[in-house]
Amino acid sequence: MGDRPDARELLRAAAAAHRPDRARMLARVERGTAREPRRTAARLRVAAAAVGFAVTLALATLAVGWAGGGDGRPTGPARPSAAERLASSGAVDAGSHAYWSQSNVTVETREPLTSFAVEVRVVAEAGMRPTGGWRTLPGDDFDLSAANEDGDLVFRWELRPGAEVPPGEHVFAAQYDHDLGARGAGLDRYRVTGSGPSGPVAASGGFDTSAG
Repeated sequence: MGDRPDARELLRAAAAAHRPDRARMLARVERGTAREPRRTAARLRVAAAAVGFAVTLALATLAVGWAGGGDGRPTGPARPSAAERLASSGAVDAGSHAYWSQSNVTVETREPLTSFAVEVRVVAEAGMRPTGGWRTLPGDDFDLSAANEDGDLVFRWELRPGAEVPPGEHVFAAQYDHDLGARGAGLDRYRVTGSGPSGPVAASGGFDTSAG
């Protein structure tokens, strides 16, 4: 037993014989140092992306606020104007002839109307008298009158209480006799008034004679 070396002596000898590989340690330190800038750059890119998203979100919120009138709430679709809700045109009917004429008013509405009136004013001439009138809507829904007023022959259609003009295109025709010969309609006029869910509407104009 006395010939066997002591365990502590063996450990001291092993420690004295160990020589750390300095070159390998320095290389590992350098590799770690080289990786650090890349990690820092990656962190900066993530932070920049987060800031960009925050700015975009803020701008989008402001845009919604402006569109909604400044309180951040979006508005609904823009309400159409009165001109968009009611369109009209006037024309002398192609069936008019030397003794008789018909003046047509075409109305197109985009919404139902619970108040509605059409007035046609034809410049009165010798021998002129009303012969009637018609419309594409139900006759029971309207009161029709025709009379001479201030030198004009005036036709009026008025919607009766409780009736309604539906969306779509509708025609109102004023008919009258006149003396022999072609009649000029350059001074004849019409006017349309009404009211619907979006408020009052109105239109007016003259008569195209190219078809007459």
